Amino acid sequence: MLMKKEDSLLLVIDVQERLAPAMDNPREVISGCAKLLGVARELSVPCIITEQYPQGLGQTMVDLRHEAAEGTPYLDKLEFSCLQNEQIRAAIENSGKKQIIIAGVETHICVVQTAIELQAAGYEVFVVSNACSSRKQIQHVLGLHRLMHNNIEVVSIEMVIFEWLQKAGSPKFKEITRKYVI
Repeated sequence: MLMKKEDSLLLVIDVQERLAPAMDNPREVISGCAKLLGVARELSVPCIITEQYPQGLGQTMVDLRHEAAEGTPYLDKLEFSCLQNEQIRAAIENSGKKQIIIAGVETHICVVQTAIELQAAGYEVFVVSNACSSRKQIQHVLGLHRLMHNNIEVVSIEMVIFEWLQKAGSPKFKEITRKYVI
């Protein structure tokens, strides 16, 4: 199945000040999530940003906060699976979207648990491999392997962008590819 912007919700998990820098590839995951948030803003795709224990791990990285659309909710959690948090679960359900595109950290913990539970709840789930990370590369790789073993779509940032855009030639296509792809 393809990702469609009108059916999509972008869920960015826990890319925070004291957590993101500890990742195996911090710049890649931070810039990848920022790109996805910017494209989502440009295409009016709704987003939810989660923060794991922000009192200890800090707020969402400034790069992401600059790209997120005005009004994007930042929701605190202690649970590893976003679906175990009542406020986040309600926000996802109330979005009315059936496709959930996931980016963030850590791949093998919060991303895997959230993706598997979302799929079990009937959502079409896509995990953006190059906008996710773990503290150790092996954990990231094992997390992606587990997702694929559970028939969850593992995609790239460019797959998301070009599937949301659907065609070339429009002013929006030119603007987005110039800002976020090239």
